[in-house]
Amino acid sequence: MKRIFVVISFLVLGVATAQTAHKWIFSYQPVKGRYLIYGGGLADPLPPTSKDKRIAFWIEGKAAKQLFDAMGPDLRNTCGADGDYRVRQRAEVSCTYYPGDGYHCDFGFDLLTGRSVGGSVC
Repeated sequence: MKRIFVVISFLVLGVATAQTAHKWIFSYQPVKGRYLIYGGGLADPLPPTSKDKRIAFWIEGKAAKQLFDAMGPDLRNTCGADGDYRVRQRAEVSCTYYPGDGYHCDFGFDLLTGRSVGGSVC
């Protein structure tokens, strides 16, 4: 009898928890950031041309924090990551956190091929 009571209690608790949980809704959110259309490479940018055109995005704030949190774990010994400066990277998406500056992420695309490219130089 005790076992049935415990099972029923967990089921009731699970239903109550599920009902109070936030429902996920498909909804685009605003983004705070910047972009740059360029040619060449980010380390040595040139004006874009009809045969060489890329875009780099740099975002900050809530969206950058969500990306940073989703990526984990931090990278070590890269781009000066030490102490309070934290870096996370997956493929061509890079996010950083520094207490004085907050969260920032960058990524980019080759506008002629659609392939992803890095959005920053280290």
